[in-house]
Amino acid sequence: MHVCMLLPERFPPDIRVRKEASALRAAGHSITLLCRGGPDERSFERIDGIDVERLPAGELFAGLSGLADGLRYVTSAVHPAWRRAVVELDRQQPIDALHVHDLPLVQTGIAIGEDLEIPVIADLHENYPEAARQIQRMRGWGEIARDPEALVQRVAFAPWRLKRLERTGVQRADRTITVCEEARAHYLRDCGGEPKKVKVVANTVDREAFDTDVGPPDTLSFGPEAFVVSYIGNFTRHRGLDTLIEGFAELTENTPEARLLLVGKGNDSYVAGLEALARSLGIREQVQFTGWVAFDDVPRYLAASDVAAVPHAATPHTETTVPHKLYQAMAMGIPVVVTDVAPLARIVGHTESGLVVPAGDGAALGTALAELTDDERAAECGEKGKRAVDREYNWERDGRRLRDLYDGLRVEG
Repeated sequence: MHVCMLLPERFPPDIRVRKEASALRAAGHSITLLCRGGPDERSFERIDGIDVERLPAGELFAGLSGLADGLRYVTSAVHPAWRRAVVELDRQQPIDALHVHDLPLVQTGIAIGEDLEIPVIADLHENYPEAARQIQRMRGWGEIARDPEALVQRVAFAPWRLKRLERTGVQRADRTITVCEEARAHYLRDCGGEPKKVKVVANTVDREAFDTDVGPPDTLSFGPEAFVVSYIGNFTRHRGLDTLIEGFAELTENTPEARLLLVGKGNDSYVAGLEALARSLGIREQVQFTGWVAFDDVPRYLAASDVAAVPHAATPHTETTVPHKLYQAMAMGIPVVVTDVAPLARIVGHTESGLVVPAGDGAALGTALAELTDDERAAECGEKGKRAVDREYNWERDGRRLRDLYDGLRVEG
């Protein structure tokens, strides 16, 4: 089959897209990815056997035609520019299935699927309406007003409308893919999805990419004697980084050699707030912010870690998603501390790969971190996590689930 994937963001670095495309290629499918492009990116590129075609972001809404496209997108949630690009691709190489990554282009994909009479797979990486709600709260109207695209998104695609688009998308797509059982339950319960059409393909890891035989990066500001707690991922409020800093401060009272490694990026004002919080607690010198790092370097930062934290706040978004970082730490035998949002608590409780604490409770998080300063306890959790990845939580299994889904489409076709 020739599978056309739509991604409203840039590629790379989306890891889920890369893994899914590679799994389908290994099954004999050809993949063309249409994604958003930047001013310095090539319009066409082949990456790991994936044909990547980019729509320049600066031209999507440029001029009178771009304005007209934007108005049509705002009113119908179907974007004419993406629709034209897919139709042109189909003219050159007929498309057998359309795989849409995330909610912003699902209605566009469904309209194209009806045009071309091909099946549409809605791959919902996260609870998008609730994620949008969290980001909008964090940015505030003042910042959003200075970003025209963000302003249009905030006004025209408010969370209530995104929820309606989510519901109709799940009902109309031929298949919906999501990342955990809790998200699947949401799409069945709240969106009216059919059980046989909603499948879980988790954000598990390719074990070869997270080999334990790697060393820490040279950029660390502390030595090998430190007890390192790490967080790797985006910096947003619902990630619970303030709680992590508070818990880490509790840890340092009896473990002065502890260091906190925060790997990732976020809104400048939010990061400044985290730095101010660390300073107010007297631990700023023990916290290192690395900024964004390449995905290929993530194993090295995990290798430097004694404990990996996933301190998510309890929100409708975090209650229906599991981030890559959990499986990455488990794959490398790093014990984890997570909050009791449903998917994290279920997986860590089932695998005994770490400790679960109440969301938003810095003191409890500090106590859990202190418990894992015991080498024997930490090693036990790490070993159980790695064993769980080897047996169950790995991309070999989830890639097979994705291939089986496409085999089912072939049978129906």
